[in-house]
Amino acid sequence: MKKILLPAFGLFLTFSAKADTINCSFTEPFIVTSYSMAEQTLTYVNPIGKNGKEEVSVINNVSFQIQAAGVFELVSKDGKVLQTLKLNYNGSDGMSDTVYPYDVKDNSPIMTSNMGFGGCTSNNLKAKEDRK
Repeated sequence: MKKILLPAFGLFLTFSAKADTINCSFTEPFIVTSYSMAEQTLTYVNPIGKNGKEEVSVINNVSFQIQAAGVFELVSKDGKVLQTLKLNYNGSDGMSDTVYPYDVKDNSPIMTSNMGFGGCTSNNLKAKEDRK
């Protein structure tokens, strides 16, 4: 059993070290989010907030949880799933031709329209600019 757990734990540490920031883009509203694994924070930036001024909201104590192969959740300290990410290399921000490695569904109260669907990148997995 130890022979199996040690390599699996090593892979998790490698993933955590390399994917320490996950950035997501949404359309309508044009919100971007950034999750820091090191700080366990999920930051929302709405460049066109109320009165046309940028709004920034930060949620602290957000954990990154692996649910299944290629399925991850960002969970608040009170157990609410804020975002569900799927590593399927077919994510979309809903407007551009950019293809993101992650599909994301945002369930937070901050995301008020668009049903919270978007696309995400991480430190090692970048978006492609052509949806062909």
